[in-house]
Amino acid sequence: MNRDSAFGELVHEFIGTAVLILLGDGVVADVLFGTRLGAGYLDFSSSGWIIIVWGWGMAVAVAVYVAGGLTGAHINPAVTLAAVVRRGMPFGKAIGWMIAQVAGGFFGAFLVWVLYQGEFHANGFTNVFYTAPMPNIGPINAVFSELIGTAMLLFGIYGIVDSRNLAPAGNMIPLMIGLLVFAIGLSLGMPTGYAINPARDFGPRLFANLLPGGPADAWSVPAYWSSIGFNAPYFWVPIVAPLIGGPLGAWLYDIGIAPFLSKGAGEPIEGAEE
Repeated sequence: MNRDSAFGELVHEFIGTAVLILLGDGVVADVLFGTRLGAGYLDFSSSGWIIIVWGWGMAVAVAVYVAGGLTGAHINPAVTLAAVVRRGMPFGKAIGWMIAQVAGGFFGAFLVWVLYQGEFHANGFTNVFYTAPMPNIGPINAVFSELIGTAMLLFGIYGIVDSRNLAPAGNMIPLMIGLLVFAIGLSLGMPTGYAINPARDFGPRLFANLLPGGPADAWSVPAYWSSIGFNAPYFWVPIVAPLIGGPLGAWLYDIGIAPFLSKGAGEPIEGAEE
């Protein structure tokens, strides 16, 4: 098989996204099932959230190291759409990558379930797979949170990989992108769980919906949304908002930062991420 074949690109995007979800949803499972250190030792109100966002950041870094050699490891439809809008990536090719990314997210969630199925059996369905808004976060707030988080992701990625800017040397780029995701999780992640990646949310959400005794809320309307008369489910937010925010962040970098850098050292590559 030709290393640069279209099939190879799809395989890289599938595997990279599967690794992302295996390690990312895996750290959520570790925290939620973390009774090995004593009941209640890990939770979202204290150290648990820091562990989760650090785990997701390192999941991104590992996934980019694994799959970045051929495609740049987009592993995120928002990154791929930004490459279409801002870097001239063919739309037909992008659709194939997006499908591979969602499929990789589905498979990564399956691997997490295999590892923790004893805990799922003992505790009933516990959502480690997909995101949800906090109890008092309304639809506008949720869309804004995902849009800004994804815009910051692409804004940061384009800065990190731009050799005309202060790009990290050698093979440090994946680690820096992981640290970017860590920073986004710490600073912007709590309102919605910072999906900032349609494949990261939708692929695992599809898998969870197939589990015996699976989620009752995968496609449901959040209680707060119902109370304010907005009777739409949540699942579309981590799909639509990142697909808007990704190109927006790339555009902001291209108009606000890139024009003032020295010419002749190349342009940002198509990208990588969560």
